Amino acid sequence: MGLALGLIFCGSAQAFDTGLPEPRKKQTDFIHTELKVVVDEFGSDAERIPADFLEKVRRWARLYETRDRSDMAKVLESQRDLFDSLRQQVQDAELPPDLAFITLVESEFKPKVYSRTNNAGLWQLEPITARLHGLKVNSKVDERLDPKKSTAAACRYITSLRQTLGPDTSLLVTVAAYNLGPSRLQSRMKTVSNSDRQKDFWHLYSTRRIPALTRTHIARLMAAIIVGRNQERFGFGPAANAAKIARVKFGEDNSGATSAMESEASLQPTPKKLVGCCR
Repeated sequence: MGLALGLIFCGSAQAFDTGLPEPRKKQTDFIHTELKVVVDEFGSDAERIPADFLEKVRRWARLYETRDRSDMAKVLESQRDLFDSLRQQVQDAELPPDLAFITLVESEFKPKVYSRTNNAGLWQLEPITARLHGLKVNSKVDERLDPKKSTAAACRYITSLRQTLGPDTSLLVTVAAYNLGPSRLQSRMKTVSNSDRQKDFWHLYSTRRIPALTRTHIARLMAAIIVGRNQERFGFGPAANAAKIARVKFGEDNSGATSAMESEASLQPTPKKLVGCCR
């Protein structure tokens, strides 16, 4: 009898003991599924995503919900109209519109920002790269600070990178070239003896031909795209804000959940903010 009761109790406990890990598991599984979609769209093998890259993307998705929430809120809420207009520009240039999220990763969507290495604007373009792609940069004017003009130049630059790297190169490799600089990336690609693997993003990633800052840059971009495509799930956008207002209006306190998210973010190591290089 005691054994039977014990078995019943254990079965019941197992059935109802979902706890907090289950929602987190569902969220991470969701991110993995969405990441496969984005990676496939960007021309790389979605079945070969390394575990550490997936974890980087998961981590950055969490940080965009918590510690870096204000950055993501710019493009999805407070400056949504500007961001949408840039996405349309990117699409009109026959590039995937989600490449506009590069502006969030590169500059935290600050149009007037300069880096320590004199890259500037939303796209963090180098002076020489900006001039080569149609912008005025001199002591009197810096068109890198103009969102529309700098986006047009960045699109021309990305298109030229794709042509330089070749039509069979995935967009992930192109983004790596954008962040690292094409000549630096190409010199690293040439160290791969197997010519078939020289343009294989996952091979370049796993063998560390792509350096750590650029690997993190691309993971941040993937996370930003996933959050942007599923903004309500991550608590952004008009619908999410309306629900938040309704909770406050009807006296529901969700401060505990917010504190838990902030606590989790505070435990994450603070990554170095990336600045543009070699562009």
